[in-house]
Amino acid sequence: MPFVRQGRGLNPGGLSYGGRSAEREGGRLRILRINSWDGPGTGGAEGYIRSVMDELESRGHPNLLVNLTDVRPSGPVPDEHYLPMVPMSRALPRMRQDLGETPGLGSFLTETVRTFRPDLVQLHHFEAGFTSLGRFLRGLRVPLVVTAHDAWLVCPLGTLVRPGAILCEGGIRPRCQFTGCAVGRGLPYSLWQKRLFEAWVAPKVRAYLCPSRSLMDYLDRHRYRPALHLPSFAQIPPAVRQEAPPYPRGAPHLGWIGRLESYKGVEDLLRAFGKVRAHLPGACLDIAGEGSARPALQSLSERLGVGPAVRWWGRVQGPEKESFFAGLTVLVVPSREYENFPLVALEALARGRPVVGTAIGGIPEIVEDGRNGRIVPIQHPGALADGILDVLKDPERAERWGAAGRRKVLAEWTPERHVARLLAVYEALLSGERLPDRLEAEALLGPRGRDPLLRADPGAPGSPVTKPKGT
Repeated sequence: MPFVRQGRGLNPGGLSYGGRSAEREGGRLRILRINSWDGPGTGGAEGYIRSVMDELESRGHPNLLVNLTDVRPSGPVPDEHYLPMVPMSRALPRMRQDLGETPGLGSFLTETVRTFRPDLVQLHHFEAGFTSLGRFLRGLRVPLVVTAHDAWLVCPLGTLVRPGAILCEGGIRPRCQFTGCAVGRGLPYSLWQKRLFEAWVAPKVRAYLCPSRSLMDYLDRHRYRPALHLPSFAQIPPAVRQEAPPYPRGAPHLGWIGRLESYKGVEDLLRAFGKVRAHLPGACLDIAGEGSARPALQSLSERLGVGPAVRWWGRVQGPEKESFFAGLTVLVVPSREYENFPLVALEALARGRPVVGTAIGGIPEIVEDGRNGRIVPIQHPGALADGILDVLKDPERAERWGAAGRRKVLAEWTPERHVARLLAVYEALLSGERLPDRLEAEALLGPRGRDPLLRADPGAPGSPVTKPKGT
């Protein structure tokens, strides 16, 4: 299989395999990231990986990302390599690749480690080519960190919702076949994947990083430890950081933005929107994003009689994205299944827009009911409509809620704070500290004086930062 190298190539400098280099002593940390993923490559996890790499590199910490995916980039990407995987649409060849050998994968990764010489390796997902990837990680001689972007480790479907909108306690076991969940023939596949991870990878993992407390609780409960809560962040343009767009008046505009797939709950939103329109005939719904569910959702909007009031923006970015948010009265996050830490909620709050979200995963950790929005039950269009109407009935209060959410996002969920926490985690692991089974990454922060490894601001020669605490 020909592997595709993109970007500027590998740098042979830095930490020798398992040692400490002058580069590290000078305050530079080298991180190799592996993203073994079978999705379309445009979701929140991929956006986070790119954003955190940019933040670390701007502070002098080199990163290299190896993508195991069937998605090809449109052009060369700096500091990224792409290893083509068999597409998921080719089920049998893909199964043979995942359950058997992926030719050349182990040697490619071994050579990458030898030449890039990372201080640590961070794993993002364990999906594509996982047998060969697991065998490589089993022999790894530098610290391994796993970022848990989703619920795969504790649910074969990643949904953590059983039929009837019942939240599941998690755990991948044969009993999943008898819960009513649509695991089907994929369960043996998931059980083998879980067995390989626990036998080969888990013994090497020094920490599981969890964007939400919800996922930290799940991982801790199922003995994936130490589980650390490290909230994510959204990239907010400088102009928005300085001043939020004015809160709109006039006809209310509901908004949704993301990947148009069934689990995102846009069907529930369209049904709820019909009830909202019955009370507020001038209400409009703006939907931004693309995905496989778009044709069915557009058809549903016409059948429900709300089609003329729905605007389909497609994928938005830059000025168009700002126009989308500027016109919103409220953003809706109606997810039907597990959501770890949806960054779109942060983006809306940062712009002073209240949010209505469902009570699952990390959504209630962002949306505080009665403070910056409303939380409603999952898969319940009627309750979703009631929550939206409650926000819309009092525009002054909605504006206050949006302002409160903005203050929280700009104080707690910033790139600077995230990177300070992340580097504190790295330093604790590299110093050999034994972390407790569950921990707030924030707890690793403490006065330490000037330390270039943990400086929070790009270009700063040093700043009061953090020191790992003993356990």
